Amino acid sequence: MRVISLLLLALFGSLSAVKVTNLQRNLDLTTQVLKGSTEITYEADAATKDVLFTLSSAEAEKVSILTAGEAGSKEEPKLKFVKEAATTKGFTNFKITLPKTLEKGGSITLKIDYQVTQHLTPLPAKITQLENQFFYYDGSAISPSAYPVVKQKTVIKIPSGGKLQSYTNVAPSSKESAGVSYGPYENQEAYTEKFIRVHFENNSPFIVATRVERLIEISHWGNIAVEEQIEIIHRGAALDGSFSRLDFQMDRRGPKMPALQKYRTILPAAAKDIYYRDVIGNISTSDVRLKRDSVEVEIKPRFPLFGGWKTTYTLGYNLPSSEHLFKKGSNFALKMKLYDHIMDNLVVEKLAVKIVLPEATSNAKIVTPYSVERRPDESIATYLDTTGRTVIVIHKENLVDSHLKPFTVYYDFEYINLLREPLMATAFFFALFFVIIIYSHMDFTIVHDPSQEARDKAQGSIDEIQDLVERRLRTYDHVSEAARLFKASRDEDALAAAKAKADATRAEIAEKLANTLASLKSQPSLYEKAIGLSQNDGHMKDSEATYLAAVKKSQTKDGPEDKAHAAKLAEGRARAESILAAL
Repeated sequence: MRVISLLLLALFGSLSAVKVTNLQRNLDLTTQVLKGSTEITYEADAATKDVLFTLSSAEAEKVSILTAGEAGSKEEPKLKFVKEAATTKGFTNFKITLPKTLEKGGSITLKIDYQVTQHLTPLPAKITQLENQFFYYDGSAISPSAYPVVKQKTVIKIPSGGKLQSYTNVAPSSKESAGVSYGPYENQEAYTEKFIRVHFENNSPFIVATRVERLIEISHWGNIAVEEQIEIIHRGAALDGSFSRLDFQMDRRGPKMPALQKYRTILPAAAKDIYYRDVIGNISTSDVRLKRDSVEVEIKPRFPLFGGWKTTYTLGYNLPSSEHLFKKGSNFALKMKLYDHIMDNLVVEKLAVKIVLPEATSNAKIVTPYSVERRPDESIATYLDTTGRTVIVIHKENLVDSHLKPFTVYYDFEYINLLREPLMATAFFFALFFVIIIYSHMDFTIVHDPSQEARDKAQGSIDEIQDLVERRLRTYDHVSEAARLFKASRDEDALAAAKAKADATRAEIAEKLANTLASLKSQPSLYEKAIGLSQNDGHMKDSEATYLAAVKKSQTKDGPEDKAHAAKLAEGRARAESILAAL
C-alpha cells in the first residue's frame, strides 16, 4: 500500500511540474473525418524531457494519425510520441518527447494535429431521398488536458452553407458563420470536461472503404502491374424508402445531395493500360485525364451510393519499372505508395497490400513512413517459376488521406537469374521437339502383320530402284554432252574418257539394281515389271553406240544423228518413268 502511495505521489508530482498557459483548439467537422489542430503552450515548473497531450478515450480509440511539432516551424512535425496504455477518467494521454529538455521556468508551444474517423453520428439515422443529411458531434467544450490550463478556447467549424441545427451552450460560447466558438475559459483543472453536442448539416458523402486489397507485381522485364480490389460503403444517414431515378435526375441540389455520384481517383503519372470493372464486367462510364504529375480517373459507379449502400470494384494499371524501381548492382529498391488516392476524405478501414517480388530474390525488407503490420511472407508460383516468388504482406487499419505517402521495399537480386526463364523455355521446346522426333520413329503396332511388312519392304526397294534408274539416265545425258563437245574440239581422248566414266557408273548401278531386283522375286508381279528397266537400258546403250559411231564420222556440229539420238533418249526416259510409275 505504501508503494502504491509513493507511485501516485510521484505521478501527481510529475504532472504538477508542468502547466498549460494557453491552449487553442480547432475542430474541423466539414467532412466525415474529424480534423483537430491544437496549439498548446507548456510551461515547466521543473526540468522535463516530455509532456502529455490528452484526448477523450472515445476520440483516442479512433485516432487515425497524430503529429506533433513546434508551432511556427516550417519543418515537417517529427516529434516522437507514445500512446499510454492506462486511461484516466475516460481520457487517454500521449507522451510527447520534446526536442530538448524544457528547463524550469521555460516554455514551449507545440502544434498537435490529429484526425479521428467515424466519430460523427447521423441524426436522423434515416432520411428520404430528397432530405438533407445531419450529423452530431459529441465532445467537450473544455479541451482535455493532463495539466491545469490557464487559458483555452475551442473553435468548431462546420460545412460552409450548412445549417447549424443546435449546439450545447457552455458560457461563454457563441454561434459564428462557420460554426461555434467555445471560450475562452480560464484556470481549468486537469482532466476537466464539459459535455457538448453540436448538431449540424453535412451533405458530403461519408464514404468508407471497408476493404482495399492491393497487389503489386514486379517484373525485371520492365513492368510493374498494380491491381486493387475495393469495397466502399456510404456510412451516412441510411436511405429511407425506395430510390426514384426520376427524383434523382430532377434534384436541383446536384453534387450537394448526400449521395456519391462520381469521384476522382489519382494514379501515378506513368500509369497505362488502366481498367475499371466490377462483378458484372467493364464499366464504360469512367473517364481518364492526363495531368502533368498524375493520371486522374473519374469513376462513376453503375448507381449513386446513398446511405447504407455499397459497391465493389477492381481498378488496375501498369507502370514502367524505370519510374519506381531503382538498382545499384544487385541491390534493388521499389518506391511507391501503399495505396492510391481513391477519393477525397476517404476512410480506409482495412488495407491489405501484397508485393510480389521476382523469383530468386533475397534479403527483402520494407521501410514505411508510419507503422504497419507485416504478416509472414507468402509464396506464389507463376509462369516458368520453380521455387515460387516471395510475396510481402502488409496490413494496416484506419487510414486517411494523410497516409498517402511512399514506402520502399529493398531486396537483392542477381541479374544472372534473368536468363533462367528464357533458358527453361528453350530447354522445354527442345525436349518437346526431341520427344516428337523419337515418337515419330517408333512403331507402336501391337499385332504382327507380315503382309504389311512385305509391302513396306517392297516400297523401300522401289524407292531405291527409282533412285538408281535416275542416276543411270543421267549418264546418257553426260555422254551426249561429251559428244557435242567432241564435234567442236575433235578431242577423241576426252570423248573416250567420258564414255569410260559412264560405263563404270552404269556397271556399279547395274550391280546394285541386280541385288535390289532380287529382293522383289517374292512378289512376281512387281519383279516382272522391274525387269523391263534392264531391257530398256539395253536399248538405250545400243542407241548410244550407234550415235557415237555417227558422231566420229560427222563433219557438222548439228547433224541428223543428234536429233535422232535425242529422240531415242527421250523415248527411253519416258519408258523408264512409265515402268517406275507402274511399280
